[in-house]
Amino acid sequence: MRSLASRRPGTARLAFVASSAIAVGCGSGATHGAGGRAPDASTTGNSGGTVGVGGRAPDASTIGNLGGTVGVGGSAMGGSGGASTTMDSGDASRRDSGASALDGGSFAMRQIAAPPTYLGTLNDGATCDTMYRTFGFEPVDRTPARHPLFLYFVGTTFVSGDVSTNYDCHAARAVSAALARRGFVALSVEYDNGAIAWLSDHENQLSCLFTTSKTTSVLAAACALPNVNCDLGIAMWGHSQGALLADLASNYDARVRAAWTTGYGGDSRATLPTSRLRVVNGEGDTGNATVPGLDQTTGFTATECPDDGRKQCLRNDGSGWIIVQKVDCVTSSADHCWFDKRSCLDNAETLEPNWVDRASTKPFALEANADWVAATLARP
Repeated sequence: MRSLASRRPGTARLAFVASSAIAVGCGSGATHGAGGRAPDASTTGNSGGTVGVGGRAPDASTIGNLGGTVGVGGSAMGGSGGASTTMDSGDASRRDSGASALDGGSFAMRQIAAPPTYLGTLNDGATCDTMYRTFGFEPVDRTPARHPLFLYFVGTTFVSGDVSTNYDCHAARAVSAALARRGFVALSVEYDNGAIAWLSDHENQLSCLFTTSKTTSVLAAACALPNVNCDLGIAMWGHSQGALLADLASNYDARVRAAWTTGYGGDSRATLPTSRLRVVNGEGDTGNATVPGLDQTTGFTATECPDDGRKQCLRNDGSGWIIVQKVDCVTSSADHCWFDKRSCLDNAETLEPNWVDRASTKPFALEANADWVAATLARP
């Protein structure tokens, strides 16, 4: 089993603990070192409440096969449904729908018929020469429109039987579908997520993924889709190694304006403002669920968010951190893999009901966090 302690700047790579029985488990991997982000002065240090969920009915379509056109409904976060009528200056035949990404579920959506491929690294190598796939969902538009982009990154593959680290796993489908319902073109990205890349500095991996001047990067390929306008903004979700990629993406493209992460211990290289980062970790995620560590990752001071037994610390804009409690879960042990497995030792996918249920009012619920992503991308 790998240690789940965060890698801090200047320290050695994450250590492995000699336990072959556990090494087969937790395929998502621990994250890399965290960092000394300064608090974001643009937001207040309110450590109270959470982003709420509306009265949505449970929706089994978010689990399993999500193909075809899916009707929506449910409560809206930010006004009436439908795309805005702002014309895109580059193509007068397509409307930009970025303003309605706050809508919390007003878009019908469908699986993307021909999602893009791109060229990335293998084992964080020096060249971008390995073909990778994407999978996802898009809004169904009555007339042609262009939308903001959302990218999903799974965790690390340590064993081949861990299906939760497949780019088209159930969790990836559920999250991508939720963001498509909010007006995003949402892609889950297959990437160089093996153990060797996990132990690397990720520099080559990140460059191949997010440098838009490289026409083969995933951002270049996704932003070139006819119904995407990346100038409306790009949002990210990532787990573990994928969380590091999600947080550091804005280092390469300033249009990345929101990152929702799980199983994450931070990285000192990140330039994304902490007012645009949310970290949701399980209480059993060793090393990643301490209040001082979460404060450091999300830019809080100990005065703003003291270690006084609290289980979340969110600014008024919803950025900050949440610790998932086992008592609030139905099936999950609230460890590093809290949302998609009973525990990291289980190779089978089991989505936590209080995460995936659209009626859930838990602060870690998928719908509430998808609302936060949409709201964060929409604000200046």
